[in-house]
Amino acid sequence: MKWLVLALAILMAAFFPAMVMGANPTLTVIGEGTATVPADSVMISVYVESRLGNSSAAQKEVMEMMDQVIDAMKAAGVKDEDIMAGQASSATSFQSTSKVCRKVNNSTVCENDNIQATSLERSATVKLKSTDKTVINKVLNAARSAGAEANVMAYSLSDSSQAESDARNKAIANAKKNAAGMAAMQGMDIGEVLEISDYGYPDALYENSGGSSESGMVVITSYVMVTYELKV
Repeated sequence: MKWLVLALAILMAAFFPAMVMGANPTLTVIGEGTATVPADSVMISVYVESRLGNSSAAQKEVMEMMDQVIDAMKAAGVKDEDIMAGQASSATSFQSTSKVCRKVNNSTVCENDNIQATSLERSATVKLKSTDKTVINKVLNAARSAGAEANVMAYSLSDSSQAESDARNKAIANAKKNAAGMAAMQGMDIGEVLEISDYGYPDALYENSGGSSESGMVVITSYVMVTYELKV
């Protein structure tokens, strides 16, 4: 939805230079700014799986397995507040049927062979307030030793307000540069800022390095629309 609004805004901005408000023409442009900062937190996903055919037994097993995994991660330094609220469960199943034929007393006898399997998974997310590879690997190894699949999901920021502000300031500067260039093409200069709009919250891209061997970066992008008075 945000990208749709931004696209419409860009289309609108393309028409605004031709508009006249009173005696002074105006120019509206889009500015984009990006701030790239080191992450200070990491998101780790852990999940356990049961292949017991009985759903009640499978449910009990994955809950017990997850409790063991959480205990192991706590022993590795994870705090209660690091474990994000809520755990998710999901079940998957498949069934296949094949026909097996064989010769019996000069006759062909065929039988259907049914294969059915069901698995139940339970997952949890841990947010570590650290990007130290030693700390991350310790938690990953603890979870895996307890029978879970554990992987780094993404790196993030505990507080992104400063990075968002930096990205917004760069977007405003970019808008001014764009406006000055467009105005110069018409032999004009930009004047006062008449209106400025920030399109919602800046986008944050949490980069996953693909493993725990190196910390990731967080890229935050801000978009603004600025309307300038034009001076002849």
